[in-house]
Amino acid sequence: MRRLAVVLVLVLAGTVWPAAGGLADRSTTTQATGGLQGDFNNDGFADLAVGVFGENLAAAANGGAVDVLYGTASGLTGTGSQLFTQDSPGVPGGVEPDDEFGLALGAGDFNRDRFADLAVGAPGEDFVGAADRGGVVNVLRGSAGGLTGAGSQLFTQDSPGVPGVAETGDNFGLALTGGGDFEGDGFVDLAVGSAEDVGTAEDAGAVNTLRGSAGGLTGAGGRLLTQDSPGVPGFAEQNDGFGAFVQAAGDFNGDRFTDLAVGVAETFGGIAAAGAVSILPGSAGGLTGSGSQLLTQDSPGVPDSAEELDQFGSSLASGAFDNDRFADLAVGVVGEDVATFQDAGAVNVLRGSAGGLPGPGSQLFTQDSPGVPDSVEFDDFFGEALASSGP
Repeated sequence: MRRLAVVLVLVLAGTVWPAAGGLADRSTTTQATGGLQGDFNNDGFADLAVGVFGENLAAAANGGAVDVLYGTASGLTGTGSQLFTQDSPGVPGGVEPDDEFGLALGAGDFNRDRFADLAVGAPGEDFVGAADRGGVVNVLRGSAGGLTGAGSQLFTQDSPGVPGVAETGDNFGLALTGGGDFEGDGFVDLAVGSAEDVGTAEDAGAVNTLRGSAGGLTGAGGRLLTQDSPGVPGFAEQNDGFGAFVQAAGDFNGDRFTDLAVGVAETFGGIAAAGAVSILPGSAGGLTGSGSQLLTQDSPGVPDSAEELDQFGSSLASGAFDNDRFADLAVGVVGEDVATFQDAGAVNVLRGSAGGLPGPGSQLFTQDSPGVPDSVEFDDFFGEALASSGP
């Protein structure tokens, strides 16, 4: 159980699990963003993009920026580093207060030219028609000289082919996940989370997909999925934040289509904020609700049990932890009580298998697990942030 609702800083997606008051006004709840790795200049060394969404630019408070540090034989270096804003040459948009450019980042070679590109969320952007905080995603192209604004793109929910409509408070670009090929066509795609209202359910959350192509990302053939989409388990409810904050991509069933796991601030069976994770399968047509799953700590094969304010799914990371052909999924349960220690935190590790998640042998780790250093204590929030080094 949780004594207080807390805001959780999540490194993986550069985003925050919704606080008790809902998803509106991110500028008052967001505390930090993360970095993302990719080889933007194709020199064989990994580079690092770092979001600085709270950067003040002239009179534009929280306009936001992205720093790029390049890898060398000696490691990362500030030499030759770059700073991008929405006022950088070639970057569409224009800096405005509270745009929060850089709050979320997603890297991938979207046009398959062997240079990693970088998608940058500016969920506070409100120049989208009359939509205050409708949100946008900028895409910076990789090149031999590193990231560049030349040829960069800007997407909103009003862009050609992108499903949905830009609306006030959607915050399109709150979460970004690159690096996955959802339809198996050889191009890397991008998943975009937003605080979408679904029917009368405010901030229920949604996931848009932008497809990779030889010309870069495109809205053509993209998908919009919510908990009210056909085949997706559960129901769109207020403040669920489905996919808006926490995402992880991986081929969990080994069918060569990348799947997407999304965190949901779900209340079910009268258990407030127990949390859940939706698994959206990839297919020849892209992400789909067909065959999707809703996993909780009460699901068969998931160790432990769902309890109030556990927040199962408040952080996610995928990787082949046992080095087989199935991606596994680590799930943060930051509000987990361990013995008498409230909010000690835990991590479920769900094994991938031919039947998907959770495969046989799924695990639960706490700081009292054998071999794990230290010990459980009050308010440790073990599992608050997760990252995987593997594929």
